Formats: sequence, structure tokens, C-alpha cells
Amino acid sequence: MTVRTLTIPVIAATALAMMALATPASADTIAQDTPPVVVAQSQTPPPAPVASARVIGVDANIVGGVTITGHGGKTVAAVARGHATRTGRTTADRPLILKGLTPGVRYSIRIDGRKVATAMPVAQVSPATGLRVESTNTPGTVLVTWTHTPAPAQGPVTFEVVATPLNPDGTLGTDVVSITSPEGVATLTGLNPAFRYQFTVTPRNGAGPGRPISATMAKTLAEVAGSGVPTIPAVPKPTPPVAPTPAPASAPAPAPAPAPAPSPPAPTTKVIWVCPDGYTETQTGVCEKKTPYTFHKTTETLAYTYHQESQMNTISVPATFNGTVWTWSCPSGYDAGGGQWGVGICKGHRPGPGQDYPPTGWYDNGSTYAHDIDVKDPIPTGYTDNGTEWVATAAKISKVVPA
Repeated sequence: MTVRTLTIPVIAATALAMMALATPASADTIAQDTPPVVVAQSQTPPPAPVASARVIGVDANIVGGVTITGHGGKTVAAVARGHATRTGRTTADRPLILKGLTPGVRYSIRIDGRKVATAMPVAQVSPATGLRVESTNTPGTVLVTWTHTPAPAQGPVTFEVVATPLNPDGTLGTDVVSITSPEGVATLTGLNPAFRYQFTVTPRNGAGPGRPISATMAKTLAEVAGSGVPTIPAVPKPTPPVAPTPAPASAPAPAPAPAPAPSPPAPTTKVIWVCPDGYTETQTGVCEKKTPYTFHKTTETLAYTYHQESQMNTISVPATFNGTVWTWSCPSGYDAGGGQWGVGICKGHRPGPGQDYPPTGWYDNGSTYAHDIDVKDPIPTGYTDNGTEWVATAAKISKVVPA
């Protein structure tokens, strides 16, 4: 389904204002009846926002591993107490994948030794069990239930429920009905009462889909008693005419054959298949919903660095009194200063540590150098990352419209 947007141009009021200025009027009349007109305006554009130096993305989108983007080609490490540290490095334009992590354990993600985010790898999602499909009192609607054992290592889990019609030869049709549920129950609407369906429930977590479970209808909804869907009556065939049997002249004439049954009225509605609300159909027929990345701020820290610089230093040395003045000897690099009562003072310069200025783009927070960066938020449930934004897909749903 193609959505067209109608854009209506907005006509500025400047032309009307200029027409008003062209008409002679007194100063009082202009002040009372003419709206103010901009007669001069600076053309200097506003300053462009300062772009973040680097956007780092950390996604737990594979089983027992994480994917890191925006690492700048630096060494990346996943660190957790009591677990082996995993490190890796690749070119700046390629995502880095760290595998062999323990599902359910929160790891500190570090780039060149600096912590930038945390991530919790997930395990392979376990399959659902106990799939059950029940008819309802609403035509074309069924209630689907199942069970699933949650586990912290699997992370958040959603379930894709799909009803696929069966063709008369037993092959699968294409007019599917689907819905995504965060729990073990879903209501599917828009089923054709004259078809049997195969129902499939597929669990999915951040690392992808798990093994599906399925069940197939033995009868159509129209054939199931108490389904709330009336059975479809068969159209009676017309009775062929019977040749009259010769009868005695006194016998009455045979009754005429019954008229053919009338044809059923043409349907007034039809079922079409459209994308769910919020989804847009692509050129390949896929229902798709996109959402831009969201980010949160994090702060990198770096220990102070120092350099050697010349510093004034004062030392005390023993002094002797010769009856007139105090004398003493200063070490190399020091000059004699004042002294008395057996103590001489020497002053001189010596190398000493001096703190460096913060690197470009960093600031001094009083204890370390610091740098604020943007980190991409975890991928939302039900979405995938296509490298530029998050994308969710869904199957088409049925919709009854006038024929």
C-alpha cells in the first residue's frame, strides 16, 4: 500500500504587506492598520552544531557475543570479573564481533583500556511448547496459547505467531495472518472460515529467532461445531426434467418438475491483505517500520600525564663559624643563600614533574582528564539493526472492504 503525502504551499504575507506600503497613508493610519514588515535581516546562518567525535554502538545481537561499531580501529575488550577477557581489533570502517562470551553475564566494554559501555550477551532462545489453538464466538477469529520457560541469559523474548492457509493439495498458501506477542497468548483475526490453517509460533530474542513450533487444523472453522462461524450450505442442483409416463386417458397429467434453485447473491464485501498500522509496504512486498537510533551520553576518563620541568628547590647543609662569618659548601647546581647557627641554605633548580594539558577535546574534571561521547542505546525488542537505523518487519493482515 503506497501512502501519498499532499504538500500544500504556504504563501508568505510579504507581498500583501508590500502592497499595503505602496498605498499612501498617514503615519497614524500605518501605525494602526498596517502590520509590521521586516525590511532588513541578517543572512548569517546559525552556527552548525558541534558533531560528536565518535558514536559507539554496542549490540548483543549474536549468541554469546557482542557487535561493536564506532570503535575507530582501536583495540576492544570485553571484561567481566571471573570470566575470560575477550579482545579484538579491526579496521575503523568495519564492525567488530567479540565471541565466546558467557550469556547472562554483564561485561564492561573497553576501547584502548577505557570503559565506554556495558553489554549482556544472550543465549540461544529456547522453543515454545504446548501450542494450542481454540475457536471463538467471533467469525474468523481464533485464540492461540503456548508456554515458554524464561531465562535471564535469553534476555527479553517476543513471539511471532503466523497462520498460513493450506491449499486443497496440502501445500502452503501465501495469504498469511500474523501478529507479534510479548507473552504466551495471541488472538488472530481475519481467517477465512473455508480454509484449514497451519499455525506457527517462533520465539525471538536479541540474537535472532529460535526453533518454531507448529500445529495444523484438522477441520475448517466452518466445519467446527460451536466455533461461532456458520457452516457454508451447499447450493442445491436443479432437478433434471423427467419424461412423462404414458397414462390412461382418464389419468391426471403429471406435476411439472421443480424450478432450479436460485443462485446465491453476489458477495458485498471482500478480504484484502494490508500492512499493520505503523508499517509501510516496500517494493518487495514486505511490511516494514523504521525508527532512528537513540543514544545516551557516557564519559571516558584518562589518567593525568606529566612532563619534566625545572623547579626551584631549597636544601639545608651544615655550616661552620670561623669567628667572623658562617661558611658552608653547596652541591653542584645550587647557590649559597643565607645561613646561621650551624645551618647553611642552598638554592637551585632541578628537574621535576609537571602536569600536561588535557588532550584536544578533553577537559580536566579535577581528578582525571574526561571526554563525553554518544553511545547507541540497546536495540529495541522486535527490531534489527541495518547499519543506519532500527527496522521491524511484520506480515500482512486481512481487512474486509466493500466488494
